Amino acid sequence: MFAVAGIVLVISMGWRFSAYLDKAAAGNMTQEVLFALMGYRLPGFLELIVPVSFFLAIMLVYGRLYVDNEMIVLQSCSVSTQRLMGMTLVMAVIVMLITAALSLWLKPLGEQRVEELLRSQQQLTEFDTLIPGRFQALSSGKRVTYTEGITEDGGLRGVFINEYQDIHHANQPRNAVTVIAESGATQIDGDGRRFLVLQNGQRYQGAPGQRGYQVFSYEEYGQLVDSTVVDNLKTRRGAMSTSQLFRVETREAAAELHWRMAVILLVPLIALMAVPLAKVNPRQGRFTRLVPAMILCFLYILMLSGARSAIEKGDLPQGLGLWWVHGLFLLVVVCAYQLDRVVETFNRLLRR
Repeated sequence: MFAVAGIVLVISMGWRFSAYLDKAAAGNMTQEVLFALMGYRLPGFLELIVPVSFFLAIMLVYGRLYVDNEMIVLQSCSVSTQRLMGMTLVMAVIVMLITAALSLWLKPLGEQRVEELLRSQQQLTEFDTLIPGRFQALSSGKRVTYTEGITEDGGLRGVFINEYQDIHHANQPRNAVTVIAESGATQIDGDGRRFLVLQNGQRYQGAPGQRGYQVFSYEEYGQLVDSTVVDNLKTRRGAMSTSQLFRVETREAAAELHWRMAVILLVPLIALMAVPLAKVNPRQGRFTRLVPAMILCFLYILMLSGARSAIEKGDLPQGLGLWWVHGLFLLVVVCAYQLDRVVETFNRLLRR
């Protein structure tokens, strides 16, 4: 189970890490918070990876026992299907406790830390996220900033800033201000406003091809830096603790609460479903039923996710929750065991 979970975790975290790298390369966040974000997001990844890995582990291990005829030896030593189910459920209880800790406690705690980091990143200016040797554009496309290097105390060395001052019209040159400086640093005045103070440089202002171009040199030049205020950001439901979800009476909170409980109940049901599905003929191979079993498992998860979205939109009543999905797949588990018994009876008749 840990081997499968490790492989899936590396793939999923690598995909998420690449998205964060793109944001850091674009200057939307600093490089220092990348690994912290991935660490805080880890419980959210494991919330579903652990149950699915447990299901795959049962399929692989029991499938190998059937292929190597070891399960037949165990059955001849009075290890019945009911006893095998009991041993599987004992392991499922351990996995349930791990999943409960991830879903009810660690994931909300990690999401809260992620929100704090994202809030702090949104309050940064473009000069806090500069990468030496790279031209960096604002999301608005009005300013491009470049620095040759960053000193140990956070100062800038070899600064280039190009900013458009008006809206661009078709077939007309854009009025731009270009500033270059040997060095620079950010400073905060007594009113809390942040300025970029540049030393020893030149400032050019005007539109290409037109007269009235202004050029002047300076020893010190200060420019106000705008920062984004994000104090009123709404807390995501994933970052709310489980106790808060019980107190908040909204569709989103109800859907998140049902989802956290559903992930825990998912573990014993897929464990019971894996026991009959893992039974294969030695001539068929251990992977014969693996693909159909995985389709059933992912269908289970997709139905839970779809039902959660329906609760959020108001298409399903909050009282119904996700319990009907569990009931449906409990019926699937019963049918799988009955089918297994029918196949056993049919094989005995053929031997006679």
